[in-house]
Amino acid sequence: MGLDVERISPERASRLNPYLEPTGVVAAMRIGDDMYFDPAQVAIGYARAAAARGAILLPNTEVLAVNISVGKVTGVTTAKGPIEGRFVVDAAGARTRQVAAASGIRVPLVPTRHQLIVTEPLDGAHANLPMVRIMDAAVYMRPCQGGLLWGVFEEAPRFLDMQSLGANFDIKNTPLDIEVLRSAAAEVKDQLPILQTAQVREFRGGIPTMTADGHHILGPAPGVEGFYFASGCNVAGLSISPTVGEALAAWIADGKPRLDLSPMSCTRFKDKSWNEVQLQRDAAWQYRHFYGAV
Repeated sequence: MGLDVERISPERASRLNPYLEPTGVVAAMRIGDDMYFDPAQVAIGYARAAAARGAILLPNTEVLAVNISVGKVTGVTTAKGPIEGRFVVDAAGARTRQVAAASGIRVPLVPTRHQLIVTEPLDGAHANLPMVRIMDAAVYMRPCQGGLLWGVFEEAPRFLDMQSLGANFDIKNTPLDIEVLRSAAAEVKDQLPILQTAQVREFRGGIPTMTADGHHILGPAPGVEGFYFASGCNVAGLSISPTVGEALAAWIADGKPRLDLSPMSCTRFKDKSWNEVQLQRDAAWQYRHFYGAV
């Protein structure tokens, strides 16, 4: 497919990242153009670029409802007053369902807790170390500010009811359980022994949105003209956000995206009966198998 990917020996993988021990590793793959970035800086960059091009940003402004009249979006009601407009993109992340539900629209995705640790600085932990993903354990590790950032896609993730957490909930208050990380570190102790000994500098969580089939939910909401989704990103939203933004902009401005995004439409669920229990069961499988059904 033209990608910079090759099978390498476990020993070579260990030479590329000395924190990875080859013990028990039966296969390794090197992805030459893989990279990581700071999610907060990406979001800030988008906001600044939008403002420079004339967009009006209203941070910390609660959306109470998307206003719909005769099947068409007419604007939004916010805590600071109404805003008129013919188009709304529900890119509210963990609160996507709440925004949609306030307008009588159901969207089948689940806010799911993800946890990670950032260690104290370590000798030899520099920014150019390759990321490590241990597929069978769903554990990942990468450099971060002189230390290591690592986490796991756990077998039984915790789902969060954003409505019950309240309007003033902040992401830094995500309920955490460090035992999940300790268990993951023990599972890969032969391959990543550093996770057993490195001091924790930061233990934090996030709330990605998972879907039953592992695909994003993008495009128009069924039955409401002018209402679009950009959510259900299954822990991969920022990575694909430039393409998502371009596709939605074309969809809104030109009436259709430049790529066929119908497989990601919310309408793919319309002929399927689903309940919360089934949705969470399927979403949990997708979360655990983020790296594939290994």
